[in-house]
Amino acid sequence: MDIQDMRIFARVAAIQNLSAVGAELGLTPGTISKRLQALEDDLGVRLFDRTTRSIHITDEGRIFLEHVERILRNIDEAKAAVGDKVARPKGHLHVSAPASLAQLYIAPAICTFLRRYPEISVRIDLSDRIVNLHDQGYDVAIRTGALSDSALIAKRLAPDRHVVVAAPSYLEEHGTPETPEALADHDCLILGDAWQWSFSKGFEQFSVRVGGPLRSNSGDLLRLAAIEGQGIIRSSELRVRRDIEAGALVRLLPDYEVTARAAIWAVYPSAKHVLPKLRVFLDFLAEWFREVAVAEEEAGTGREVAGRKAVGRATGGGNAKKGPGLSDKGKGAKDERRATSRAVSRADTPSSNMA
Repeated sequence: MDIQDMRIFARVAAIQNLSAVGAELGLTPGTISKRLQALEDDLGVRLFDRTTRSIHITDEGRIFLEHVERILRNIDEAKAAVGDKVARPKGHLHVSAPASLAQLYIAPAICTFLRRYPEISVRIDLSDRIVNLHDQGYDVAIRTGALSDSALIAKRLAPDRHVVVAAPSYLEEHGTPETPEALADHDCLILGDAWQWSFSKGFEQFSVRVGGPLRSNSGDLLRLAAIEGQGIIRSSELRVRRDIEAGALVRLLPDYEVTARAAIWAVYPSAKHVLPKLRVFLDFLAEWFREVAVAEEEAGTGREVAGRKAVGRATGGGNAKKGPGLSDKGKGAKDERRATSRAVSRADTPSSNMA
């Protein structure tokens, strides 16, 4: 049974004029008559007594009208309730977010969101692991990096620029690489399986396979190792921005852009209709990270100048560099490690000449 047919029936019962109801609803009198006839056929009763000049509701029609008016009233109340939630969203959100962004970005964003939407409560779990939204009951997850294919809907919140950084202590010992190719002769700290680092400069593209003493699936662990002087990391600028500003890390290769298809994303389960509480949260995050990106862009020039000065201080103005991005001390240590590696390789290789 069509709701529109019930509305037509209720209006005809109230006005008792097909032409007037048709004008009110934007339908012809013939269409009104056909819709009433279809409703009567569906119910198996006559709702109106009709002549060419008049129309009157029947006893069965009055009984049916009582129920129809209650149904239509409930529908209007339901629509009003939903409309109120759109205007003033309410409810609870369960959110997953990366721990690495919590202090600088997620915490202040959530606090601002709660002030703006006081009738929404939020539970937020911090983890750098990929969670299963369906199985663990999350409404939305904030993620960084490149996304893998999935059935989730992804909303891009902001670009996630990557940089290459190292501690001043590492640069003092090993020298400062000035080209991407020079990274092959340095200790690089590897996130996951990201052995290949790509760069661009103008229209030129560069790719180098790196290696080093430490590999982990934790970006924060590698960041701390880099601060301790263990090597060079490629990282989200958002993760290391404060360390760069404090001088704990120095941005390298400032004339090159790290090529990484990375961004900050909000991902949520596929659904035909997004609930108002989630919609305003997604829109808020997009606005929040846009403002962060603008602030980062405005501060970027100043940080780049500071970074160049820090590189100069760490390397003594460039005089410590010998050869392709290595000091004598750093190059000697690297050659010693390579020689040791070759010796170990020969010792471990089976030989058919052995007795």
